[in-house]
Amino acid sequence: MLRPALLAALAATATTACSHSVLVHRPKDPVIDQALTQMWTHEIQRVAQDGDWLLVRSYASVGDAIVVLTSGEEISHAAMYDGKTGTVIEAITPAVREIPLEGLVGRNRYVIVVRPRGTAAEKRASVERARSTIGTGFDLRGMFGVADRKDRFYCSELVYWASGVADQDRDDHFIITPVSLIEHGEVVYFSGRRDDAQLQRAAAGWAAEHAPARVAAH
Repeated sequence: MLRPALLAALAATATTACSHSVLVHRPKDPVIDQALTQMWTHEIQRVAQDGDWLLVRSYASVGDAIVVLTSGEEISHAAMYDGKTGTVIEAITPAVREIPLEGLVGRNRYVIVVRPRGTAAEKRASVERARSTIGTGFDLRGMFGVADRKDRFYCSELVYWASGVADQDRDDHFIITPVSLIEHGEVVYFSGRRDDAQLQRAAAGWAAEHAPARVAAH
């Protein structure tokens, strides 16, 4: 849970969510950058299942604030994966939305896939619960533990609620941070960091190997 004394600083930073991180940086080579996105997307599609959580470290300034003000692994955002469509559902400003997996992967430094507890049927139901909130406004105040609204969601709150983990009688000031979601499931995949030199070399090899297949497919 975030300490109350730090909430004001995070709130101020959140208003500049579109500005770039000053703590982490993308690869300078855009070809390698794109190859990493494609490689990770392919790997996640093989590993992830319905209802899995995708925990990421963003390249936005608000991501800097979140990881500085929370403890543990540097995780700044959470989303839910739909294995049938290859899409993710996420609560983000201004509203909950559904986007292709590659769109989420491409804007982040790394991705961790966490598998929450439950049967396949329960996890499929959690995807549909998350999808039912598409278009719902982003709960900025709730993210800071202020006047949490039941008709709005912030990122980790959405996946926590949709997966049936949330306590329906929780205190209105309860905050579920992205990193704390790890406590409620099993880590089944870690992409590695986008700025890792060895991983960048692997991505270059992966791109060279798969380029002919992509050309042939078109």
